[in-house]
Amino acid sequence: MGRIRRPLTVAAASIALVAAGAIAAPSPASAHWSCGRAAPPDLDTSGGHHTLDAANMRVGSSTRCAISGISYTSQSLDYHCYALDINGVDTWTYVVNVQTKAGGWIRDDLLNDYGSGVWCPNQTNL
Repeated sequence: MGRIRRPLTVAAASIALVAAGAIAAPSPASAHWSCGRAAPPDLDTSGGHHTLDAANMRVGSSTRCAISGISYTSQSLDYHCYALDINGVDTWTYVVNVQTKAGGWIRDDLLNDYGSGVWCPNQTNL
């Protein structure tokens, strides 16, 4: 699933909820994984993932969040799920580096396959 299709899918679902009469449907731009929250559940069972270049792993789905580690192209990644950034622009995938066991969020355009195709449940809605 391509990086561009995910936000559009989320936006379409929100529009459908609003059209159906939902009173307080959160906008896709507000759904994100806030800095410092515990790791999301491991819902993505796919494997063989890598970064395109060295990439910072963060403690939330935003460059505003602190760095929790770094992943190199030679290291394999286990995907858990993906979230939007706080602005609703980019998608991020929560990964665990198989070699170092460090976990964190990496922006999907830095991953070899544009990240997880599984949405993280219970994202922050501000």
